[in-house]
Amino acid sequence: MAAEAQPRAVTGMRATRRWFWLFLLGFLVLHVILAASIPLSGDEAYYWDCSRHLDWSYFDQPPLVIWAMVPFRMAFGETRLAVRAPAVLSSLLAGIFLLGLIRRLGGDEREASWAYVALHAMPLFFVGAFYTSTDIAMATAYLGAAWAAVALAQGERRAWWGFGLAAGLGFLAKFPVVLVLPALLPAMWNREMRGQLRTSTPWLAGALSFALTAPVWIWGARHHWDNITFQLESRHQVHAIGLKYILEFVGANLLLATPFVAVALAIAWWRGWKRRDPAWTAALVAAAMPFVAFGLVALRERVGAHWGGPGLVVAAALLALTPFRGRRALLIAGLVMSLGISLAAGWVLANPERLLSVHWSYRGRPTRISTKKLAEVIGNREAAMRVMKRLEPGQMMASDSYTKVHLFAFLSGGVLPTRLAHVRGGKHGLASLYWYPPGELRGRDFLFVTEKHGVMEPLQKIFASVTEDAPIEIIRNGEVVRTLRVLSCRDLLRPEGVFTRLGVEEANGEG
Repeated sequence: MAAEAQPRAVTGMRATRRWFWLFLLGFLVLHVILAASIPLSGDEAYYWDCSRHLDWSYFDQPPLVIWAMVPFRMAFGETRLAVRAPAVLSSLLAGIFLLGLIRRLGGDEREASWAYVALHAMPLFFVGAFYTSTDIAMATAYLGAAWAAVALAQGERRAWWGFGLAAGLGFLAKFPVVLVLPALLPAMWNREMRGQLRTSTPWLAGALSFALTAPVWIWGARHHWDNITFQLESRHQVHAIGLKYILEFVGANLLLATPFVAVALAIAWWRGWKRRDPAWTAALVAAAMPFVAFGLVALRERVGAHWGGPGLVVAAALLALTPFRGRRALLIAGLVMSLGISLAAGWVLANPERLLSVHWSYRGRPTRISTKKLAEVIGNREAAMRVMKRLEPGQMMASDSYTKVHLFAFLSGGVLPTRLAHVRGGKHGLASLYWYPPGELRGRDFLFVTEKHGVMEPLQKIFASVTEDAPIEIIRNGEVVRTLRVLSCRDLLRPEGVFTRLGVEEANGEG
Protein backbone atom coordinates (compact mmCIF):
# COMPACT_ATOMS: atom_id res chain seq x y z
CA MET A 1 0.00 0.00 0.00
CA ALA A 2 2.82 2.37 0.87
CA ALA A 3 4.51 1.64 -2.47
CA GLU A 4 1.29 2.48 -4.31
CA ALA A 5 0.69 5.67 -2.30
CA GLN A 6 4.11 7.11 -3.13
CA PRO A 7 3.57 7.27 -6.94
CA ARG A 8 0.14 8.82 -6.31
CA ALA A 9 1.71 11.49 -4.11
CA VAL A 10 4.34 12.27 -6.75
CA THR A 11 1.67 12.44 -9.43
CA GLY A 12 -0.39 14.76 -7.23
CA MET A 13 2.59 17.05 -6.67
CA ARG A 14 3.28 17.24 -10.39
CA ALA A 15 -0.36 18.06 -11.09
CA THR A 16 -0.29 20.80 -8.42
CA ARG A 17 2.84 22.30 -9.96
CA ARG A 18 1.36 22.14 -13.45
CA TRP A 19 -1.86 23.83 -12.34
CA PHE A 20 0.06 26.57 -10.52
CA TRP A 21 2.01 27.52 -13.66
CA LEU A 22 -1.15 27.36 -15.78
CA PHE A 23 -2.84 29.50 -13.14
CA LEU A 24 -0.01 32.03 -13.34
CA LEU A 25 -0.15 31.99 -17.13
CA GLY A 26 -3.91 32.61 -17.08
CA PHE A 27 -3.49 35.72 -14.94
CA LEU A 28 -0.64 36.85 -17.19
CA VAL A 29 -2.93 36.70 -20.21
CA LEU A 30 -5.60 38.64 -18.31
CA HIS A 31 -3.09 41.32 -17.32
CA VAL A 32 -1.86 41.66 -20.91
CA ILE A 33 -5.42 42.07 -22.22
CA LEU A 34 -6.25 44.72 -19.64
CA ALA A 35 -2.94 46.52 -20.18
CA ALA A 36 -3.56 46.76 -23.91
CA SER A 37 -7.21 47.79 -23.59
CA ILE A 38 -7.53 50.50 -20.93
CA PRO A 39 -6.50 54.10 -21.78
CA LEU A 40 -3.21 55.33 -20.37
CA SER A 41 -3.15 57.68 -17.38
CA GLY A 42 -1.16 60.88 -17.20
CA ASP A 43 1.35 59.39 -14.76
CA GLU A 44 1.95 56.40 -17.05
CA ALA A 45 2.51 58.77 -19.97
CA TYR A 46 4.98 60.64 -17.75
CA TYR A 47 7.02 57.46 -17.26
CA TRP A 48 6.80 56.78 -21.00
CA ASP A 49 8.18 60.21 -21.84
CA CYS A 50 10.95 59.76 -19.27
CA SER A 51 11.91 56.54 -21.08
CA ARG A 52 12.42 58.63 -24.25
CA HIS A 53 14.95 60.72 -22.32
CA LEU A 54 17.16 58.10 -20.69
CA ASP A 55 19.15 59.36 -17.74
CA TRP A 56 20.85 58.01 -14.63
CA SER A 57 17.72 58.77 -12.65
CA TYR A 58 14.90 61.33 -12.54
CA PHE A 59 13.78 64.21 -10.36
CA ASP A 60 10.94 62.49 -8.51
CA GLN A 61 11.37 58.84 -9.54
CA PRO A 62 14.21 56.30 -9.51
CA PRO A 63 14.90 54.85 -12.96
CA LEU A 64 14.17 51.09 -12.89
CA VAL A 65 10.58 51.10 -14.20
CA ILE A 66 11.47 53.76 -16.77
CA TRP A 67 14.49 51.83 -18.01
CA ALA A 68 12.47 48.60 -18.15
CA MET A 69 10.04 50.23 -20.56
CA VAL A 70 12.67 50.73 -23.27
CA PRO A 71 13.02 47.13 -24.58
CA PHE A 72 9.24 46.74 -24.62
CA ARG A 73 8.88 49.95 -26.60
CA MET A 74 11.41 48.58 -29.06
CA ALA A 75 9.35 45.39 -29.35
CA PHE A 76 5.78 46.78 -29.32
CA GLY A 77 6.20 50.40 -30.39
CA GLU A 78 4.61 53.37 -28.65
CA THR A 79 1.64 51.40 -27.35
CA ARG A 80 -0.21 50.91 -24.08
CA LEU A 81 1.15 47.39 -23.79
CA ALA A 82 4.74 48.60 -24.14
CA VAL A 83 4.21 51.21 -21.41
CA ARG A 84 2.55 48.72 -19.06
CA ALA A 85 4.77 45.73 -19.75
CA PRO A 86 7.01 46.47 -16.70
CA ALA A 87 3.92 46.21 -14.46
CA VAL A 88 2.79 42.99 -16.12
CA LEU A 89 6.29 41.53 -15.72
CA SER A 90 6.43 42.64 -12.07
CA SER A 91 3.11 40.96 -11.27
CA LEU A 92 4.34 37.73 -12.88
CA LEU A 93 7.56 37.86 -10.86
CA ALA A 94 5.49 38.49 -7.72
CA GLY A 95 3.73 35.17 -8.30
CA ILE A 96 7.07 33.39 -8.69
CA PHE A 97 8.54 35.07 -5.60
CA LEU A 98 5.46 34.12 -3.61
CA LEU A 99 6.11 30.50 -4.47
CA GLY A 100 9.71 30.79 -3.25
CA LEU A 101 8.67 32.46 0.00
CA ILE A 102 5.87 29.99 0.65
CA ARG A 103 8.14 27.00 0.03
CA ARG A 104 10.56 28.42 2.59
CA LEU A 105 7.73 28.64 5.10
CA GLY A 106 6.59 25.06 4.53
CA GLY A 107 4.02 25.35 1.75
CA ASP A 108 3.93 24.45 -1.93
CA GLU A 109 2.27 25.46 -5.19
CA ARG A 110 -1.20 24.97 -3.73
CA GLU A 111 -0.63 27.65 -1.09
CA ALA A 112 1.13 29.86 -3.66
CA SER A 113 -2.04 29.72 -5.78
CA TRP A 114 -4.05 30.75 -2.73
CA ALA A 115 -1.70 33.67 -2.13
CA TYR A 116 -1.96 34.85 -5.75
CA VAL A 117 -5.75 34.71 -5.49
CA ALA A 118 -5.53 36.75 -2.27
CA LEU A 119 -3.50 39.38 -4.11
CA HIS A 120 -6.10 39.64 -6.85
CA ALA A 121 -8.80 39.93 -4.22
CA MET A 122 -7.22 43.30 -3.43
CA PRO A 123 -8.03 46.14 -5.89
CA LEU A 124 -4.59 47.55 -5.12
CA PHE A 125 -2.89 44.56 -6.77
CA PHE A 126 -5.63 43.72 -9.26
CA VAL A 127 -5.20 47.13 -10.89
CA GLY A 128 -1.50 47.45 -10.11
CA ALA A 129 -0.77 44.21 -11.96
CA PHE A 130 -1.28 45.97 -15.30
CA TYR A 131 -0.95 49.67 -14.35
CA THR A 132 2.62 50.90 -14.64
CA SER A 133 3.89 52.51 -11.46
CA THR A 134 7.00 52.45 -9.37
CA ASP A 135 4.96 50.79 -6.61
CA ILE A 136 4.33 47.42 -8.27
CA ALA A 137 8.03 47.01 -9.12
CA MET A 138 9.07 48.03 -5.61
CA ALA A 139 6.50 45.71 -4.02
CA THR A 140 7.83 42.79 -6.07
CA ALA A 141 11.41 43.57 -5.05
CA TYR A 142 10.24 43.92 -1.43
CA LEU A 143 8.67 40.46 -1.67
CA GLY A 144 11.93 39.07 -3.06
CA ALA A 145 13.89 40.64 -0.22
CA ALA A 146 11.43 39.19 2.33
CA TRP A 147 11.93 35.75 0.76
CA ALA A 148 15.70 36.16 1.15
CA ALA A 149 15.31 37.34 4.75
CA VAL A 150 13.31 34.21 5.57
CA ALA A 151 16.02 32.07 3.97
CA LEU A 152 18.65 33.85 6.07
CA ALA A 153 16.65 33.17 9.21
CA GLN A 154 16.80 29.48 8.23
CA GLY A 155 20.60 29.63 7.92
CA GLU A 156 20.91 29.92 4.12
CA ARG A 157 24.14 31.86 3.66
CA ARG A 158 23.70 32.41 -0.08
CA ALA A 159 20.51 34.37 0.63
CA TRP A 160 22.64 37.41 1.44
CA TRP A 161 23.14 37.80 -2.30
CA GLY A 162 19.42 37.52 -2.96
CA PHE A 163 18.62 40.09 -0.28
CA GLY A 164 21.24 42.52 -1.58
CA LEU A 165 20.07 42.14 -5.17
CA ALA A 166 16.38 42.57 -4.30
CA ALA A 167 16.97 45.55 -2.01
CA GLY A 168 19.25 47.29 -4.51
CA LEU A 169 16.90 46.84 -7.45
CA GLY A 170 13.95 47.72 -5.24
CA PHE A 171 15.65 51.00 -4.34
CA LEU A 172 15.95 51.72 -8.06
CA ALA A 173 12.18 51.20 -8.27
CA LYS A 174 11.11 53.21 -5.19
CA PHE A 175 12.97 54.26 -2.08
CA PRO A 176 10.63 52.81 0.63
CA VAL A 177 11.98 49.33 -0.14
CA VAL A 178 14.46 50.10 2.67
CA LEU A 179 11.64 49.27 5.10
CA VAL A 180 12.40 45.59 4.50
CA LEU A 181 15.75 45.89 6.32
CA PRO A 182 14.31 45.10 9.81
CA ALA A 183 13.27 41.70 8.42
CA LEU A 184 16.94 40.76 8.80
CA LEU A 185 16.78 41.05 12.60
CA PRO A 186 15.22 37.61 13.30
CA ALA A 187 18.13 36.02 11.46
CA MET A 188 20.51 37.76 13.86
CA TRP A 189 18.95 35.89 16.80
CA ASN A 190 20.82 32.84 15.51
CA ARG A 191 24.43 32.69 16.74
CA GLU A 192 25.52 30.92 13.56
CA MET A 193 24.03 33.70 11.43
CA ARG A 194 25.73 36.38 13.53
CA GLY A 195 28.93 34.52 12.88
CA GLN A 196 28.43 35.02 9.16
CA LEU A 197 28.97 38.73 9.72
CA ARG A 198 32.64 37.86 10.22
CA THR A 199 32.78 36.52 6.66
CA SER A 200 32.89 38.51 3.45
CA THR A 201 29.52 37.31 2.05
CA PRO A 202 27.10 39.75 3.76
CA TRP A 203 29.43 42.70 3.23
CA LEU A 204 30.00 41.92 -0.43
CA ALA A 205 26.24 41.49 -0.89
CA GLY A 206 25.74 44.85 0.82
CA ALA A 207 28.32 46.43 -1.47
CA LEU A 208 26.47 44.97 -4.47
CA SER A 209 23.21 46.39 -3.18
CA PHE A 210 24.69 49.85 -2.71
CA ALA A 211 26.37 49.72 -6.12
CA LEU A 212 22.98 49.05 -7.71
CA THR A 213 21.68 52.29 -6.22
CA ALA A 214 24.52 54.33 -7.76
CA PRO A 215 22.39 55.86 -10.59
CA VAL A 216 20.30 57.72 -8.00
CA TRP A 217 23.40 59.26 -6.39
CA ILE A 218 25.04 60.06 -9.74
CA TRP A 219 21.95 61.97 -10.89
CA GLY A 220 21.71 63.74 -7.55
CA ALA A 221 25.36 64.82 -7.63
CA ARG A 222 24.85 66.25 -11.12
CA HIS A 223 21.74 68.20 -10.15
CA HIS A 224 22.50 69.65 -6.71
CA TRP A 225 20.77 66.71 -4.99
CA ASP A 226 17.34 67.91 -6.10
CA ASN A 227 15.99 64.33 -6.09
CA ILE A 228 17.01 63.74 -2.48
CA THR A 229 15.80 67.16 -1.35
CA PHE A 230 12.44 66.47 -2.98
CA GLN A 231 12.03 63.15 -1.16
CA LEU A 232 13.14 64.41 2.26
CA GLU A 233 11.78 67.96 2.31
CA SER A 234 9.85 69.35 -0.63
CA ARG A 235 7.05 66.79 -0.79
CA HIS A 236 6.25 66.92 2.93
CA GLN A 237 3.68 69.13 4.66
CA VAL A 238 4.00 68.51 8.38
CA HIS A 239 1.06 69.28 10.69
CA ALA A 240 0.34 68.97 14.39
CA ILE A 241 0.20 65.43 15.80
CA GLY A 242 -3.24 63.88 15.36
CA LEU A 243 -5.18 60.79 14.32
CA LYS A 244 -6.87 62.20 11.20
CA TYR A 245 -4.29 60.98 8.72
CA ILE A 246 -3.84 57.62 10.46
CA LEU A 247 -7.58 56.94 10.19
CA GLU A 248 -7.43 58.07 6.57
CA PHE A 249 -4.54 55.69 5.92
CA VAL A 250 -6.31 52.76 7.57
CA GLY A 251 -9.58 53.49 5.79
CA ALA A 252 -7.87 53.74 2.42
CA ASN A 253 -6.14 50.39 2.94
CA LEU A 254 -9.43 48.78 3.86
CA LEU A 255 -10.67 49.90 0.46
CA LEU A 256 -7.49 48.99 -1.42
CA ALA A 257 -7.38 45.52 0.19
CA THR A 258 -11.19 45.22 0.67
CA PRO A 259 -12.35 44.87 4.32
CA PHE A 260 -12.78 41.11 3.82
CA VAL A 261 -9.20 40.45 2.76
CA ALA A 262 -7.88 42.95 5.32
CA VAL A 263 -9.58 41.00 8.12
CA ALA A 264 -8.18 37.72 6.77
CA LEU A 265 -4.68 39.18 6.53
CA ALA A 266 -4.86 40.52 10.06
CA ILE A 267 -5.95 37.12 11.43
CA ALA A 268 -3.16 35.33 9.54
CA TRP A 269 -0.57 37.85 10.70
CA TRP A 270 -1.64 37.58 14.33
CA ARG A 271 -1.64 33.79 14.30
CA GLY A 272 1.81 33.81 12.76
CA TRP A 273 3.31 35.18 15.98
CA LYS A 274 2.32 32.02 17.83
CA ARG A 275 4.76 29.96 15.77
CA ARG A 276 7.83 31.46 17.46
CA ASP A 277 9.82 30.61 14.35
CA PRO A 278 12.57 33.07 13.24
CA ALA A 279 11.68 32.47 9.58
CA TRP A 280 8.04 33.30 10.20
CA THR A 281 9.04 36.27 12.33
CA ALA A 282 11.10 37.63 9.44
CA ALA A 283 8.07 37.43 7.15
CA LEU A 284 5.82 38.96 9.80
CA VAL A 285 8.19 41.89 10.30
CA ALA A 286 8.38 42.46 6.54
CA ALA A 287 4.58 42.47 6.33
CA ALA A 288 4.18 44.89 9.24
CA MET A 289 6.94 47.44 8.58
CA PRO A 290 5.20 49.57 5.89
CA PHE A 291 2.19 50.01 8.16
CA VAL A 292 4.26 50.73 11.27
CA ALA A 293 6.56 53.21 9.51
CA PHE A 294 3.92 55.08 7.55
CA GLY A 295 1.51 54.93 10.48
CA LEU A 296 4.07 56.90 12.48
CA VAL A 297 4.52 59.35 9.61
CA ALA A 298 0.73 59.73 9.44
CA LEU A 299 0.76 61.20 12.93
CA ARG A 300 2.08 64.42 11.38
CA GLU A 301 1.21 64.37 7.68
CA ARG A 302 -0.92 62.73 5.02
CA VAL A 303 0.61 59.59 3.52
CA GLY A 304 -0.20 57.78 0.30
CA ALA A 305 -3.08 55.36 0.57
CA HIS A 306 -1.10 52.73 -1.33
CA TRP A 307 2.13 52.97 0.66
CA GLY A 308 1.26 49.90 2.70
CA GLY A 309 1.13 47.81 -0.48
CA PRO A 310 4.44 45.91 -0.02
CA GLY A 311 3.26 44.72 3.39
CA LEU A 312 -0.01 43.47 1.93
CA VAL A 313 1.86 41.47 -0.72
CA VAL A 314 4.01 39.68 1.89
CA ALA A 315 0.97 39.17 4.15
CA ALA A 316 -0.77 37.32 1.30
CA ALA A 317 1.79 34.52 1.70
CA LEU A 318 1.08 34.33 5.43
CA LEU A 319 -2.63 34.13 4.72
CA ALA A 320 -2.17 31.24 2.29
CA LEU A 321 -0.26 29.30 4.96
CA THR A 322 -2.72 29.99 7.79
CA PRO A 323 -6.01 28.13 7.32
CA PHE A 324 -8.86 29.16 9.60
CA ARG A 325 -12.61 28.92 9.56
CA GLY A 326 -14.12 31.45 7.15
CA ARG A 327 -10.91 32.11 5.20
CA ARG A 328 -12.35 30.92 1.90
CA ALA A 329 -15.53 32.97 2.38
CA LEU A 330 -13.49 36.10 3.11
CA LEU A 331 -11.37 35.60 0.01
CA ILE A 332 -14.39 35.00 -2.21
CA ALA A 333 -16.08 38.10 -0.82
CA GLY A 334 -12.87 40.04 -1.38
CA LEU A 335 -12.64 38.82 -4.98
CA VAL A 336 -16.23 39.84 -5.64
CA MET A 337 -15.69 43.27 -4.10
CA SER A 338 -12.35 43.72 -5.90
CA LEU A 339 -13.93 42.83 -9.21
CA GLY A 340 -16.84 45.17 -8.47
CA ILE A 341 -14.55 48.09 -7.60
CA SER A 342 -12.39 47.46 -10.67
CA LEU A 343 -15.40 47.20 -13.00
CA ALA A 344 -16.91 50.35 -11.47
CA ALA A 345 -13.65 52.24 -11.95
CA GLY A 346 -13.44 50.98 -15.54
CA TRP A 347 -17.01 52.09 -16.23
CA VAL A 348 -16.30 55.54 -14.80
CA LEU A 349 -13.22 55.93 -16.99
CA ALA A 350 -15.18 54.78 -20.05
CA ASN A 351 -18.19 57.02 -19.31
CA PRO A 352 -16.88 60.00 -17.30
CA GLU A 353 -19.29 62.50 -18.87
CA ARG A 354 -22.24 60.73 -17.22
CA LEU A 355 -20.99 61.68 -13.76
CA LEU A 356 -20.03 65.29 -14.41
CA SER A 357 -23.40 66.47 -13.14
CA VAL A 358 -22.81 64.73 -9.80
CA HIS A 359 -21.13 67.08 -7.34
CA TRP A 360 -18.90 65.31 -4.79
CA SER A 361 -15.47 66.08 -3.42
CA TYR A 362 -13.07 65.12 -0.65
CA ARG A 363 -9.83 66.86 0.24
CA GLY A 364 -7.74 63.73 0.21
CA ARG A 365 -4.45 62.47 -1.10
CA PRO A 366 -2.79 63.89 -3.15
CA THR A 367 -5.19 66.82 -3.72
CA ARG A 368 -8.92 67.35 -3.69
CA ILE A 369 -10.75 64.33 -5.11
CA SER A 370 -13.79 65.53 -7.03
CA THR A 371 -16.16 64.40 -9.76
CA LYS A 372 -15.13 67.56 -11.60
CA LYS A 373 -11.73 65.90 -12.11
CA LEU A 374 -13.43 63.45 -14.49
CA ALA A 375 -13.50 66.18 -17.13
CA GLU A 376 -9.72 65.78 -17.41
CA VAL A 377 -10.08 62.29 -18.92
CA ILE A 378 -12.60 63.31 -21.58
CA GLY A 379 -11.42 63.99 -25.10
CA ASN A 380 -7.66 63.92 -24.55
CA ARG A 381 -6.91 62.32 -27.92
CA GLU A 382 -9.25 64.77 -29.64
CA ALA A 383 -7.59 67.70 -27.86
CA ALA A 384 -4.10 66.46 -28.78
CA MET A 385 -5.04 66.18 -32.45
CA ARG A 386 -6.57 69.66 -32.47
CA VAL A 387 -3.46 71.12 -30.88
CA MET A 388 -1.33 69.48 -33.59
CA LYS A 389 -3.47 71.08 -36.31
CA ARG A 390 -3.00 74.51 -34.76
CA LEU A 391 0.77 74.35 -34.46
CA GLU A 392 2.72 76.55 -36.84
CA PRO A 393 6.07 75.35 -38.25
CA GLY A 394 8.65 75.29 -35.46
CA GLN A 395 6.05 75.91 -32.78
CA MET A 396 5.66 73.59 -29.76
CA MET A 397 2.91 72.88 -27.26
CA ALA A 398 3.39 73.80 -23.61
CA SER A 399 1.24 73.36 -20.52
CA ASP A 400 1.34 73.91 -16.79
CA SER A 401 0.04 70.33 -16.35
CA TYR A 402 2.65 67.59 -16.55
CA THR A 403 -0.08 65.05 -17.28
CA LYS A 404 -1.23 66.98 -20.36
CA VAL A 405 2.33 67.48 -21.57
CA HIS A 406 3.20 63.79 -21.55
CA LEU A 407 -0.23 62.33 -22.29
CA PHE A 408 -0.75 64.52 -25.36
CA ALA A 409 2.72 63.52 -26.58
CA PHE A 410 1.86 59.84 -26.18
CA LEU A 411 -1.57 60.15 -27.81
CA SER A 412 0.08 61.75 -30.84
CA GLY A 413 2.36 58.74 -31.19
CA GLY A 414 5.30 60.74 -29.92
CA VAL A 415 5.00 63.29 -32.74
CA LEU A 416 3.64 66.30 -30.84
CA PRO A 417 6.53 68.36 -29.39
CA THR A 418 5.57 69.25 -25.82
CA ARG A 419 7.23 71.10 -22.95
CA LEU A 420 6.25 71.58 -19.32
CA ALA A 421 6.02 75.18 -18.06
CA HIS A 422 6.28 75.23 -14.27
CA VAL A 423 4.28 78.41 -13.73
CA ARG A 424 1.71 77.40 -11.12
CA GLY A 425 3.72 75.54 -8.50
CA GLY A 426 3.35 71.79 -8.10
CA LYS A 427 5.99 69.36 -6.83
CA HIS A 428 5.59 66.23 -8.93
CA GLY A 429 6.19 65.50 -12.59
CA LEU A 430 9.10 67.90 -13.02
CA ALA A 431 11.57 65.50 -14.66
CA SER A 432 11.38 67.29 -18.03
CA LEU A 433 12.83 70.45 -16.47
CA TYR A 434 16.16 68.61 -16.53
CA TRP A 435 16.04 67.54 -20.19
CA TYR A 436 16.43 70.76 -22.15
CA PRO A 437 19.15 73.41 -21.67
CA PRO A 438 18.14 77.08 -21.94
CA GLY A 439 19.78 77.46 -25.33
CA GLU A 440 17.36 74.94 -26.89
CA LEU A 441 14.34 76.84 -25.57
CA ARG A 442 15.25 80.50 -25.83
CA GLY A 443 13.53 82.25 -28.74
CA ARG A 444 10.99 79.44 -29.33
CA ASP A 445 7.24 79.91 -29.84
CA PHE A 446 4.62 77.87 -27.97
CA LEU A 447 0.91 77.15 -27.89
CA PHE A 448 0.20 77.08 -24.18
CA VAL A 449 -2.74 74.80 -23.27
CA THR A 450 -4.35 75.00 -19.84
CA GLU A 451 -7.60 74.66 -17.98
CA LYS A 452 -6.49 77.05 -15.25
CA HIS A 453 -6.64 80.79 -14.79
CA GLY A 454 -3.83 82.96 -13.51
CA VAL A 455 -1.20 81.84 -16.02
CA MET A 456 -1.20 84.94 -18.25
CA GLU A 457 0.85 87.16 -15.94
CA PRO A 458 3.74 84.72 -15.28
CA LEU A 459 3.91 83.88 -19.00
CA GLN A 460 4.09 87.55 -19.96
CA LYS A 461 7.19 87.87 -17.78
CA ILE A 462 9.15 85.32 -19.81
CA PHE A 463 7.77 85.73 -23.37
CA ALA A 464 7.99 88.71 -25.69
CA SER A 465 4.20 88.51 -26.27
CA VAL A 466 1.28 86.40 -25.07
CA THR A 467 -2.18 86.47 -26.68
CA GLU A 468 -5.22 84.31 -26.08
CA ASP A 469 -6.55 82.27 -29.00
CA ALA A 470 -9.90 80.55 -29.45
CA PRO A 471 -10.27 77.77 -26.86
CA ILE A 472 -10.50 74.07 -27.62
CA GLU A 473 -13.95 72.86 -26.61
CA ILE A 474 -14.72 69.19 -26.07
CA ILE A 475 -18.38 68.56 -26.82
CA ARG A 476 -20.42 65.52 -25.86
CA ASN A 477 -24.14 65.12 -26.58
CA GLY A 478 -24.35 68.70 -27.78
CA GLU A 479 -22.85 70.15 -24.57
CA VAL A 480 -19.42 71.55 -23.81
CA VAL A 481 -17.98 69.28 -21.12
CA ARG A 482 -14.43 70.58 -21.16
CA THR A 483 -12.74 73.82 -22.23
CA LEU A 484 -9.01 74.18 -22.77
CA ARG A 485 -7.63 77.70 -22.97
CA VAL A 486 -5.03 78.27 -25.69
CA LEU A 487 -2.43 81.03 -25.39
CA SER A 488 -0.10 81.94 -28.23
CA CYS A 489 3.30 82.66 -26.66
CA ARG A 490 5.96 84.26 -28.88
CA ASP A 491 9.73 84.40 -28.37
CA LEU A 492 10.67 82.74 -25.08
CA LEU A 493 13.12 85.16 -23.47
CA ARG A 494 13.79 83.60 -20.06
CA PRO A 495 13.23 79.81 -19.92
CA GLU A 496 15.28 79.32 -16.74
CA GLY A 497 13.24 78.13 -13.78
CA VAL A 498 10.01 77.77 -15.75
CA PHE A 499 10.87 75.55 -18.72
CA THR A 500 14.22 74.29 -17.46
CA ARG A 501 16.30 74.00 -14.30
CA LEU A 502 19.49 73.40 -16.23
CA GLY A 503 21.80 76.36 -15.99
CA VAL A 504 19.63 78.12 -13.39
CA GLU A 505 22.35 78.09 -10.73
CA GLU A 506 24.95 79.35 -13.19
CA ALA A 507 22.62 82.09 -14.36
CA ASN A 508 21.92 83.13 -10.78
CA GLY A 509 25.62 83.15 -10.04
CA GLU A 510 26.37 85.41 -12.97
CA GLY A 511 23.61 87.76 -11.87
